[in-house]
Amino acid sequence: MKLTSSAVVLVLLVLAGCGGSDNSFTEDYNQAVKPLSTLEQGMGTKPREFDKLAERTRETRANLSKLNPPDGAGDEFQALLTELDRVTKDLNAVAKAARGDDVAAQRQAAQDLVTSSTEVQRAEAKLKQAVEG
Repeated sequence: MKLTSSAVVLVLLVLAGCGGSDNSFTEDYNQAVKPLSTLEQGMGTKPREFDKLAERTRETRANLSKLNPPDGAGDEFQALLTELDRVTKDLNAVAKAARGDDVAAQRQAAQDLVTSSTEVQRAEAKLKQAVEG
C-alpha cells in the first residue's frame, strides 16, 4: 500500500486547535479531539494501525457529538460529524484492503481516504470560521 498513515494523520490533526470567541465550546472541542491529536507521527501502514486510527476517529466523533455548537455554527458542526463518519468508513476500508491481495482495491481505498480526509479538513475549517465569526 502506497499511502502513508503519517500523511493521513497530518490531515486529521488539523481538527485540534479550533479557536474562536466561544471559549467554552473551543475548550470542549479541543478536549473532544484529543484521541486524534495524541497520535504518534511514526505510525506505519499496517492494517491494525489503520484500524486504530479508525477507532480514534470514531471516538473523536462520539466525543464531538456530545457538544452543542454555538449559534450559527450548527450546520458546519453537523457537516464535520458527517465527514468524520466518512473518513472512519474509509479508514476501515483501507485496513480491509491492506489485508487482501487486490491492488486495485487498495488503490481505491487509499484514494477514497485521501478525499474524505480532505473533506474533514474543509469541514473543520468552515466550523472554525463559523465559531470565530
